[in-house]
Amino acid sequence: MFQLRLHEMFVQKGILRPYNQLLKIGIGRSAAQKMLKGKAVQIRLDYLYILCNYFNCTPKELLKIVPTADGRTHENTPLQDWVAQPDILLAHELQQLTPTEMEEMKAFYKEMKQRKKVE
Repeated sequence: MFQLRLHEMFVQKGILRPYNQLLKIGIGRSAAQKMLKGKAVQIRLDYLYILCNYFNCTPKELLKIVPTADGRTHENTPLQDWVAQPDILLAHELQQLTPTEMEEMKAFYKEMKQRKKVE
């Protein structure tokens, strides 16, 4: 079953009040509540589009597959890449870096940006 990764996405953006932010970007009240509580069983395509634009991501990055009660696996299917993996909350990880590690991270980030410009 697909599930939205809204909580993780908002944490990474440093958004403390995700409900208010969802309303600001055009998500309806009822839909916002269901999405944040993990109770959404469907999502309108225009909402998916709004969320992907807001988070600057693809639907694949916004959605994950969580195990279902029937124990169905997605091995040997394209959906295997979508199966939920342990999340790394980047903001939390960055806070834990030592000053030396932070400098290394900055250098790595600059290199990544430079590569992206070249492509």
